[in-house]
Amino acid sequence: MSIISRFMRGALASLALATATFSASAAPTTQLGFLIDASGSIGTANFNLMRSGYISALGALPTDGSVEVTIYTFSTNAAVLVAPLVVSSAADITTITNALTAFSYVGGGTNTADGINDISAAMLGSGNYNAGLRSIINLATDGVPNSQADAIAAAAAARARGIDALTAEAIGTAGAAPSIAQMVFSPLCAVNAGCGVILPDGSIPTDPMSAANPWVLQVNNFADFPVAINAKLQAIIVNRLPEPGSLALVGLTLGLLGVARRSRKA
Repeated sequence: MSIISRFMRGALASLALATATFSASAAPTTQLGFLIDASGSIGTANFNLMRSGYISALGALPTDGSVEVTIYTFSTNAAVLVAPLVVSSAADITTITNALTAFSYVGGGTNTADGINDISAAMLGSGNYNAGLRSIINLATDGVPNSQADAIAAAAAARARGIDALTAEAIGTAGAAPSIAQMVFSPLCAVNAGCGVILPDGSIPTDPMSAANPWVLQVNNFADFPVAINAKLQAIIVNRLPEPGSLALVGLTLGLLGVARRSRKA
């Protein structure tokens, strides 16, 4: 057996292993929690715009079982729309869409702390949770919490218990963004540590997992929210693709397959 044949066999074995690894993504690699403000300051028309943005963005999620989605709303109290759900089929996307569509806007206070506490508890209590997951909460709101201190404490508790990152969209009210920036965090920056930043409307956010400065994305109005939430999801999903080394191995092996076929023809 020639040296190249031995190498080919080894490369093909590696490709088979890599392919099995990619396709065997039975357990999710990313937890996404969406915390939606449904308080009285939003209003029905704006809430509907925000909801349509979520439906559009979440409808484009991969259905390979790599992402688990949890959705809560908050006003005077928090309420669950979607308990932790691994997105592994088009039917799961439909389940998410139907849950968002069926939710009736209620109004009330802005109990951000209750929302953060409840959604983080649900994500951490999921049977899929482990320390190796990317666990990220996204908060969308148009105002400051009923209690800033309680919201900051809830965010700090979520991080301490194992949630990796919390980022946010501040919609419409520029004055709320500094308060919201005190709640955001990442693996590289703690809650209320002075490193949260406010990104201007239209910015392309970075991956929350690698952000030294976790961000609040300022969104000028609710009509612009669909673009903002789609940009946020792209920042996360693009960064969950296979590592470059693994992709290089696949590319090398496919190239060697082409060499082998040409050799046989010769």
